[in-house]
Order: sequence, then structure tokens, then C-alpha cells
Amino acid sequence: MKHTYDLSRREFLKGSAAVVGGLVIGFYLPAKGGRAYAAEAPSKPVYPPNAFIKISADDSITVIINKSEMGQGVYTSLPMLLAEELEADWSRIRVESAPVDAVYNHTSFGMQMTGGSSSIPSSWEQLRRVGASARILLIRAAATQWGVPEKTCHALNSQVIHAESGRKLGYAALAEAAGKLPLPENVVLKQPKDFKLIGKPLKRLDTPAKINGSAQFGLDVYLPGMLTVLIARSPVFGGKVKSFKDSAARKVPGVEGVYQVPTGIAVAASGFWPATSIYARSNKIIDLPRDAWTSFI
Repeated sequence: MKHTYDLSRREFLKGSAAVVGGLVIGFYLPAKGGRAYAAEAPSKPVYPPNAFIKISADDSITVIINKSEMGQGVYTSLPMLLAEELEADWSRIRVESAPVDAVYNHTSFGMQMTGGSSSIPSSWEQLRRVGASARILLIRAAATQWGVPEKTCHALNSQVIHAESGRKLGYAALAEAAGKLPLPENVVLKQPKDFKLIGKPLKRLDTPAKINGSAQFGLDVYLPGMLTVLIARSPVFGGKVKSFKDSAARKVPGVEGVYQVPTGIAVAASGFWPATSIYARSNKIIDLPRDAWTSFI
């Protein structure tokens, strides 16, 4: 079921800030030659906006990653792009996977996808602009609170500092006020010579979760009533099923059904391991010897 939301960009930002106790930076991706441009809202509100960053009241900074982590390290490399321009304390960076929504589409391919070694190239400017925009808003919020010119303040390690007076405010303390400001129109990105994180060796953010078992993989996902389906396909290209025996497979606890499908034989089960009965050839749970296939090439 698809719902239509009548929610303005400002309402979303205000509501999101209240929920997380901080700042949510909305980042829109207008179609301009397949590239990403910052701080440009579409003519009609979208829900949710492409929010890539949340600054929470507990001083943590959560980066929303719209690429799939498949061992290539995007849960570390992409936050580095944003944190670099944000002048964030790397030890406070957290990562969340983006939900499925068109606003998280790949900046070049127009769909939500990961592939072609394109995660860094497609996000290089995009996420850096998100971080720079957030930094500017936080500095503006601090300058307003102190009653000083914005240019006399700078950001460092998740703090805004007024050098002349020595005053400092953490991002969490400024997030609510920053979330009420309009997004900056002109964002200047760092020169490579000024990089502190990009290009530097850093420990992967997802390593602890993968070691202690708390990381969630696709295989870990379970919804009420969900079945796992595995398919045995022809050992030769273009082959189709001629015959099979499934009486033993149907007796395996958890197996809900065995079906012939255009590409082979499918087993639907309550979990992954019962579904693997389709491959238990040695026990003849499903009998699919090579001569049970015929070719239509």
C-alpha cells in the first residue's frame, strides 16, 4: 500500500529534530546531468527528504548510508566524506542503513542501488556537501547565540569555537537551533591538502558488530509469516526440469512446499536451513540427478 504525505520540508525537519533531539539535514538530489547538488529543494515536497545526517542530544552523529555494505567498506568510507566537511569527532560517528525510498536513489543511475564500484564516485560531492552544509548551520547557530560575526567562529571536533573569547559549544547543544535555519545556498568544500580524514587510515566502523555477532545481515531478517525460498537450477545453461521426487523433502520439518518453477525447483520453508533440503542430494531429499533435466537451447 502506498501512502501520500502532505508534509512540507520545514515541517519534516522540525519534526525529525524533535524526535532525535537534534538536527536533521535534508539533502535533495535534483536531476542535473546525473550529479548531486546541495541544498536545492524540489518544486513539490517529498517525504521523507534525503536526510543523511542526524545529530542527537547524546552527542552522537548518525550518518545514513544509502549504499549496501557488502564487504567493500562503505559503512566507513562514506561517513568519512561527510565527517570530513562537518569537522566531526570521528569517535562519535554512527551509521544507519537508509530505508527504501526514491530519495535515496543513486545520483547517476536513478535507482537505489549499489554496484559498479560507484559508491565513492557517486557520493564524493554529495556527502561532502551534506557535511559542509551542516557545519555552516551549526556555526551560524553559535554565532547568533553569542552575538558575534559568523566569520569569527570555526568548527573543530564536533564543537563550534569562538577564538577571540575562547567560548565553545558542542554540536548537540546547537543542533536544535541549527535545524531551524535555512539551508546555505553556497557551500565551499575543502581542498585536498586540508583533509583530516579522507585518505587517512581509519578503523572500520562496522568491524565490532561483525565480530560480536550483533551485525544484521540479509539472512538475519525475519518478518511474521515470512518464508525462505531456495531454487535448484539446471546444471546446464537453458535446461528445464523433466522430473523430480519431493516426497522426502516435504517431510523435513519447516518445509512448507516444493514447486516446479520455470528456472528449476523451489523449496519454500520457515527458515534458511530447512530450505536447503533442496540441495541435500546425497540424502535423496530431492532427487534431481543430471538426467532429470532436459535442454531447450
